[in-house]
Amino acid sequence: MGIIKSHDITLYGGNDAYQIILRPLSDEHLPYLYKWNSDPEVLYWTEGDDVGSYPPEVVQEIYGGISQNNLCFLVEVNGRAIGDCWLQKMNLPNVREMYADSTDVRRIDMMIGEKNYWGKGIGTLFIGMLVKYAFECEQVDILHCFCEDYNIRSRRVWEKNGFTLIFKEEIPQPHKGKLQYHWKLTKDEYDEHRFAHNDAICSPPKTICREA
Repeated sequence: MGIIKSHDITLYGGNDAYQIILRPLSDEHLPYLYKWNSDPEVLYWTEGDDVGSYPPEVVQEIYGGISQNNLCFLVEVNGRAIGDCWLQKMNLPNVREMYADSTDVRRIDMMIGEKNYWGKGIGTLFIGMLVKYAFECEQVDILHCFCEDYNIRSRRVWEKNGFTLIFKEEIPQPHKGKLQYHWKLTKDEYDEHRFAHNDAICSPPKTICREA
Protein backbone atom coordinates (compact mmCIF):
# COMPACT_ATOMS: atom_id res chain seq x y z
CA MET A 1 0.00 0.00 0.00
CA GLY A 2 1.33 3.41 -0.97
CA ILE A 3 1.84 6.43 1.27
CA ILE A 4 0.27 9.16 -0.87
CA LYS A 5 -3.25 8.62 -2.22
CA SER A 6 -3.12 9.88 -5.78
CA HIS A 7 -5.90 10.87 -8.22
CA ASP A 8 -6.42 11.27 -11.98
CA ILE A 9 -6.54 15.06 -12.42
CA THR A 10 -3.86 16.93 -14.37
CA LEU A 11 -3.99 20.71 -14.93
CA TYR A 12 -2.19 22.54 -17.74
CA GLY A 13 -1.39 26.23 -17.95
CA GLY A 14 1.30 28.89 -17.79
CA ASN A 15 2.41 31.68 -20.09
CA ASP A 16 5.04 32.29 -22.77
CA ALA A 17 7.88 31.95 -20.26
CA TYR A 18 6.59 29.18 -17.98
CA GLN A 19 4.74 26.08 -19.09
CA ILE A 20 3.09 24.73 -15.94
CA ILE A 21 1.65 21.28 -15.30
CA LEU A 22 0.00 20.33 -12.02
CA ARG A 23 0.40 16.55 -11.85
CA PRO A 24 -1.24 14.16 -9.38
CA LEU A 25 1.11 13.88 -6.40
CA SER A 26 2.24 10.29 -5.81
CA ASP A 27 4.84 8.23 -3.97
CA GLU A 28 7.31 8.66 -6.85
CA HIS A 29 7.52 12.33 -5.90
CA LEU A 30 8.55 11.66 -2.30
CA PRO A 31 12.28 12.41 -2.97
CA TYR A 32 11.30 15.97 -3.94
CA LEU A 33 9.14 16.31 -0.82
CA TYR A 34 11.97 15.02 1.39
CA LYS A 35 14.35 17.56 -0.15
CA TRP A 36 12.05 20.59 0.11
CA ASN A 37 10.85 19.75 3.62
CA SER A 38 14.41 19.45 4.91
CA ASP A 39 15.35 22.97 3.80
CA PRO A 40 14.93 25.50 6.67
CA GLU A 41 14.72 28.42 4.24
CA VAL A 42 11.80 26.81 2.38
CA LEU A 43 10.02 25.87 5.60
CA TYR A 44 10.40 29.39 6.95
CA TRP A 45 7.84 30.54 4.37
CA THR A 46 5.55 27.51 4.39
CA GLU A 47 5.23 26.72 8.11
CA GLY A 48 3.72 28.92 10.78
CA ASP A 49 6.01 27.60 13.49
CA ASP A 50 9.78 27.77 13.28
CA VAL A 51 10.76 24.40 11.83
CA GLY A 52 14.30 23.54 10.83
CA SER A 53 13.44 20.44 8.85
CA TYR A 54 11.05 17.50 8.71
CA PRO A 55 12.46 13.97 8.69
CA PRO A 56 11.14 11.56 6.02
CA GLU A 57 8.73 9.83 8.40
CA VAL A 58 7.05 13.15 9.23
CA VAL A 59 6.85 14.07 5.53
CA GLN A 60 5.17 10.72 4.89
CA GLU A 61 2.72 11.34 7.70
CA ILE A 62 1.86 14.85 6.45
CA TYR A 63 1.33 14.00 2.80
CA GLY A 64 -0.06 10.54 3.45
CA GLY A 65 -2.70 12.05 5.71
CA ILE A 66 -3.68 15.11 3.67
CA SER A 67 -3.94 13.18 0.41
CA GLN A 68 -6.57 10.75 1.70
CA ASN A 69 -9.47 13.17 1.22
CA ASN A 70 -7.94 16.06 -0.74
CA LEU A 71 -6.31 16.78 -4.09
CA CYS A 72 -2.53 17.15 -3.94
CA PHE A 73 -0.45 18.17 -6.96
CA LEU A 74 3.19 18.29 -7.97
CA VAL A 75 4.01 21.63 -9.62
CA GLU A 76 6.10 21.19 -12.76
CA VAL A 77 7.50 24.22 -14.62
CA ASN A 78 9.16 23.81 -18.01
CA GLY A 79 9.61 20.12 -17.28
CA ARG A 80 11.11 20.56 -13.80
CA ALA A 81 9.43 19.74 -10.47
CA ILE A 82 9.55 22.89 -8.33
CA GLY A 83 6.91 22.48 -5.60
CA ASP A 84 3.51 21.18 -4.56
CA CYS A 85 0.03 22.49 -3.85
CA TRP A 86 -3.21 21.20 -2.32
CA LEU A 87 -6.91 21.82 -2.81
CA GLN A 88 -8.10 20.87 0.66
CA LYS A 89 -11.47 20.65 2.38
CA MET A 90 -11.54 23.26 5.14
CA ASN A 91 -10.11 21.58 8.22
CA LEU A 92 -10.28 24.42 10.78
CA PRO A 93 -13.43 24.28 12.95
CA ASN A 94 -13.45 28.04 13.64
CA VAL A 95 -13.50 28.75 9.91
CA ARG A 96 -16.08 26.06 9.15
CA GLU A 97 -18.38 27.70 11.71
CA MET A 98 -18.37 30.87 9.62
CA TYR A 99 -20.35 29.16 6.84
CA ALA A 100 -23.51 27.09 6.50
CA ASP A 101 -23.04 23.34 6.86
CA SER A 102 -23.99 22.80 3.21
CA THR A 103 -21.31 25.20 1.93
CA ASP A 104 -18.36 23.59 0.17
CA VAL A 105 -15.44 25.51 1.66
CA ARG A 106 -11.90 24.67 0.59
CA ARG A 107 -8.44 26.04 1.21
CA ILE A 108 -5.35 26.08 -0.98
CA ASP A 109 -1.86 25.48 0.37
CA MET A 110 1.33 25.74 -1.64
CA MET A 111 5.09 25.29 -1.53
CA ILE A 112 7.75 26.32 -4.04
CA GLY A 113 10.68 24.20 -2.95
CA GLU A 114 13.13 25.23 -5.67
CA LYS A 115 14.32 28.64 -4.48
CA ASN A 116 15.56 29.90 -7.85
CA TYR A 117 11.88 29.92 -8.92
CA TRP A 118 10.88 32.35 -6.18
CA GLY A 119 9.79 35.87 -7.03
CA LYS A 120 8.97 35.14 -10.69
CA GLY A 121 5.16 35.16 -10.49
CA ILE A 122 4.94 31.39 -10.86
CA GLY A 123 2.95 30.94 -7.64
CA THR A 124 0.33 33.39 -8.90
CA LEU A 125 0.04 31.41 -12.14
CA PHE A 126 -0.40 27.94 -10.70
CA ILE A 127 -2.68 29.11 -7.89
CA GLY A 128 -4.78 30.72 -10.63
CA MET A 129 -4.98 27.31 -12.30
CA LEU A 130 -6.09 25.68 -9.07
CA VAL A 131 -8.68 28.42 -8.41
CA LYS A 132 -10.09 27.85 -11.92
CA TYR A 133 -10.27 24.10 -11.34
CA ALA A 134 -11.90 24.52 -7.91
CA PHE A 135 -14.75 26.71 -9.15
CA GLU A 136 -15.27 25.40 -12.69
CA CYS A 137 -14.68 21.66 -12.22
CA GLU A 138 -15.21 20.92 -8.50
CA GLN A 139 -18.02 23.50 -8.12
CA VAL A 140 -16.55 24.74 -4.84
CA ASP A 141 -18.61 27.48 -3.15
CA ILE A 142 -15.85 29.36 -1.31
CA LEU A 143 -12.08 29.36 -1.17
CA HIS A 144 -10.84 30.54 2.22
CA CYS A 145 -7.05 30.80 2.38
CA PHE A 146 -4.37 32.07 4.73
CA CYS A 147 -1.02 33.74 5.07
CA GLU A 148 0.85 35.42 7.90
CA ASP A 149 1.89 39.06 7.94
CA TYR A 150 5.58 38.41 7.24
CA ASN A 151 4.87 36.49 4.02
CA ILE A 152 4.43 39.31 1.50
CA ARG A 153 4.82 37.03 -1.54
CA SER A 154 1.96 34.82 -0.38
CA ARG A 155 -0.21 37.88 0.18
CA ARG A 156 0.37 39.01 -3.40
CA VAL A 157 -0.60 35.59 -4.74
CA TRP A 158 -4.05 35.86 -3.14
CA GLU A 159 -4.51 39.50 -4.12
CA LYS A 160 -3.60 38.86 -7.75
CA ASN A 161 -6.05 35.98 -7.94
CA GLY A 162 -8.97 38.13 -6.81
CA PHE A 163 -9.18 37.17 -3.14
CA THR A 164 -10.47 39.68 -0.58
CA LEU A 165 -8.81 40.15 2.80
CA ILE A 166 -11.74 39.60 5.16
CA PHE A 167 -10.03 39.87 8.54
CA LYS A 168 -6.81 39.59 10.50
CA GLU A 169 -6.34 37.73 13.76
CA GLU A 170 -3.54 37.99 16.28
CA ILE A 171 -1.26 34.99 16.61
CA PRO A 172 -0.33 33.94 20.16
CA GLN A 173 3.28 34.85 20.86
CA PRO A 174 6.11 33.99 20.69
CA HIS A 175 5.69 33.31 16.97
CA LYS A 176 7.46 34.62 13.87
CA GLY A 177 4.21 36.11 12.58
CA LYS A 178 2.10 38.57 14.58
CA LEU A 179 -1.06 38.39 12.44
CA GLN A 180 -2.75 35.74 10.34
CA TYR A 181 -4.60 37.07 7.30
CA HIS A 182 -7.81 35.40 6.09
CA TRP A 183 -8.52 35.64 2.35
CA LYS A 184 -11.80 34.72 0.66
CA LEU A 185 -13.06 34.25 -2.88
CA THR A 186 -16.59 33.01 -3.63
CA LYS A 187 -17.82 31.27 -6.75
CA ASP A 188 -20.15 34.19 -7.47
CA GLU A 189 -17.23 36.62 -7.28
CA TYR A 190 -15.12 34.36 -9.48
CA ASP A 191 -17.91 34.02 -12.06
CA GLU A 192 -18.55 37.75 -12.08
CA HIS A 193 -14.91 38.50 -12.92
CA ARG A 194 -14.65 35.57 -15.34
CA PHE A 195 -17.65 36.66 -17.38
CA ALA A 196 -16.56 40.31 -17.27
CA HIS A 197 -13.13 39.44 -18.66
CA ASN A 198 -14.14 36.33 -20.63
CA ASP A 199 -11.62 34.31 -18.66
CA ALA A 200 -10.73 33.19 -15.13
CA ILE A 201 -9.22 35.68 -12.69
CA CYS A 202 -5.49 35.90 -13.34
CA SER A 203 -5.66 32.43 -14.91
CA PRO A 204 -3.76 31.94 -18.15
CA PRO A 205 -6.00 31.31 -21.17
CA LYS A 206 -4.30 27.99 -21.88
CA THR A 207 -5.24 26.57 -18.49
CA ILE A 208 -7.51 23.55 -18.86
CA CYS A 209 -8.63 20.79 -16.55
CA ARG A 210 -8.95 17.22 -17.71
CA GLU A 211 -8.21 13.71 -16.58
CA ALA A 212 -4.66 12.48 -16.97
